[in-house]
This record gives sequence, C-alpha cells and structure tokens, in this order.
Amino acid sequence: MSEGTLTKIHQGFSFLLDPTSTQRQLLSSHTGAARFCHNYLLGLVMENWKQNRDKKEAGEVVDQQDYVDTRHLDFQRLWYERRTEIAPWFSENASSTYNYAQVHLAQAFANFHAGRAKVPQFKSKGKCESFTVTGAAARLVDSHHVRLSRIGDLKTYESMRKLHRHLERGAARVVSATVSERRGKFYLSFTVEMSRMIPAPRPPERVIGIDLGISTLYTGATPDGEQVLHVANPRNYQRHQATLARSQRTAARRQGPRKGVAPSNRWKKANARTHKVHAEIANARKNLICETTTTLAKNFDRIIIEDLNVKGMLKNHSLAKHISDAAWGEFVRQLEYKATWYGAAVVKAHRFFPSSKTCSSCGTVKAKLPLEIRMYHCETCGLTLDRDLNAAINLAGWASNPTSAGTRSVAGCRGEVRPQRQKIVHRAQPEEASTETLTLVRA
Repeated sequence: MSEGTLTKIHQGFSFLLDPTSTQRQLLSSHTGAARFCHNYLLGLVMENWKQNRDKKEAGEVVDQQDYVDTRHLDFQRLWYERRTEIAPWFSENASSTYNYAQVHLAQAFANFHAGRAKVPQFKSKGKCESFTVTGAAARLVDSHHVRLSRIGDLKTYESMRKLHRHLERGAARVVSATVSERRGKFYLSFTVEMSRMIPAPRPPERVIGIDLGISTLYTGATPDGEQVLHVANPRNYQRHQATLARSQRTAARRQGPRKGVAPSNRWKKANARTHKVHAEIANARKNLICETTTTLAKNFDRIIIEDLNVKGMLKNHSLAKHISDAAWGEFVRQLEYKATWYGAAVVKAHRFFPSSKTCSSCGTVKAKLPLEIRMYHCETCGLTLDRDLNAAINLAGWASNPTSAGTRSVAGCRGEVRPQRQKIVHRAQPEEASTETLTLVRA
C-alpha cells in the first residue's frame, strides 16, 4: 500500500483585520462596488425576463436569442460596455472586484438553472457584504500585514505565520482573497492552492460510532461498547440569550438606519454590542467543532455518523433553535474533509436506521422511545444504559454489518423485518436527533 499521494488542494485561511478608519472606508467602498455590480447586472436579467414574459402573454414569439446570457463572459461584456456611464467612479476600486462579482453572479444563475438553488437575489447594504480580488492583488508583507490593491497594508489581529511560511517555501499560491464584513468587523479569507500529502486510507482498526444530539452534543463508542467520546453541549446561544436580548432591546429603542435617516451614534454603539455577543457565540461554537473533528480524524480510522435530515428537523419549532445551535451540518462538513487529510474514512448510516431504538446487545427494536426517556432499557435481554451511548454503539457496529443491524423488531413480533419495511422507523428519526451533552473522553 502506498504511503500517500502528493495532491494540490484548495485550502482556506481566514484572519480578522485591524484596519484604520481610512482603510475601513476603502474596504466599504469595495464592498459597495461589488454589490452595485451584482445588483445592476441582476437587474438587467430580471428586466429582460419580464419583457419576454410580457411578449409571451401578448402572443408574440420569443426565441432563445431574446434572453440575456447569464454566463461570466457575457456579464463581463455588459459591464465593460456600460460601466463608464452607470459607474464613473469604477476606477477607484480594484478591477478584479467587479470581475469576481460577475463570476459569482454567473455561478448563482448556473446553480439556479441546474436546480441546486433559487433565483439569485438582490444584495442589501449592510448584510454580510464582501468583495473578492485575485491573488495577484493580495500579497503578504509579513506575518501580520497583508497588502491589498488600492487599499494598502492592512494589519491582522492574529499571526499569519503559518501561511507566510508556506508561501515563502513556494509550497502554496494565493488564488484569491475575499474581504467580508460580519458583525461590524472585517475578515480576510485566502483561497490557497497548496501541495498536501494525502495519506492512503488506513485499515479500519480503530472504529468509532458517533451519535449527534442536543443534551450531549457528541457521544462516541467503539463496537465493543467502550465509550471514548462524550462532549457536553455548551449551549452557546442559550447561555448568551439574555445578554443578546438585552442589547437588542437597547438598540431597538434608539434611532436605527432607515430610508432617508442616518443611524444615531448611540444606536451604533448598541448595535456594536449586539454584534459582539453574536461573535462570541459563533466563535465558541466554531472552536469546539474544530477541536473535536480534528481529534476524531487523527485518532480513528473509521468514523460512523448518522445521515440526519437537518433541514426537515428545523421544521420542528420546539427544537429548531437547539438544532441550529448544535450545528450538526458544520460538524459533518469539517469531519469529512479532515478525515481525507489524515487517512480516515467517514461512513454515514442510512437515514432511517433506528440507532436509538435498537438494543446494542440483542438487536431488538423498540416500537417507541420518547425523547424524555434518556435511559434505554431492553425488555428482551434486560440491558440498561444511556440512550445516546446505546445509539453510538449501534452506529459503530453498523459499518461491519449494515444490512442486518437492528432487524429484530418488537412491533414485528420479534420476527426478522427489513428496516425499510418498519413503519415505526419513519417517524422515529426526528426523535433520534435530539440527544444530550458534551465532554471529551479520550481513550
């Protein structure tokens, strides 16, 4: 077996900027320019579609040539033809700002035509604004300063030493740089092409099943029943909810921005406090996910997780806030790409596998297991243990025998029943996902 393959990958690096007041104005000018380019070209397409609809309703024949092309080069041509007239200030910003705005809009239309997304929407001022420049317009001066075209040298709060060393060795190349304004702060994200040694998949000697929950965020167990991971849910949003509500009430009582009215200074200060609370929540959640996924990818060869329908679960308004705070989707996303980096494998159990209802000892499946029951008790063999640990053990054993796991059903008179034939499974899955608490236990 080969030791690994040297592969070129695209990796992201994100840093918080510390701009001066003048640089903040320049950054805002670039975000505004990207937003204007996006909205103008999108407006042309929408107006063209409306005109063609009117023609069809009037009985006229509309050909494919009557529609505005939504490809990047067509957007680029339209912008170059009209920019002097509609945006005489365009030369104040980096040219790649407009080019990437056209690229992103063209990709949004491609996703819409392919059925992967809805129709592109107009961008509003002040809502997660960003702009992207090419790699040639963003250069690292040292480990704490980056030079952006038309803006100058920007200082970062945290060190960029790791990325700077990759670039100095010639092992990486900056493809593009995106500046985004979130919660009143500017972040710089690099898309870097770098060479990385991707190890060959390791043999499945160390296997872990992970049950995702709410009370316990991640519960991990091996096929033999040993619990090796227990991460209690810090409930970041709930812990800051009172502080967040208080700061939002304060901001709501002050003069905020609206059409024709500038926000007051007191509103700006109150809104900044609200942004700070949101940032603390997001950063704490992100840090826990990063640490947990890295530990799992490094220490286990095969990781079995649930294939949860998170979008469907969010329709349950009693649990939607808790599910969003748990960020299961982000956990799975990071775990999958980190497993590739370290030679591990992520396996998803099929969506309707009753991991919580199945006895990890004898395989009997309960007809019902309400969420308020946190201990699993099997009437057949007498097993009693935490329901999350029971689910994690079942998931760990699922990979070795996915077809037969959990086939004995109490509802089916203890007969051998195929999982997809059990009606109780289809309504059991939303209950499966809301489990309980997080604390890391290393074997």
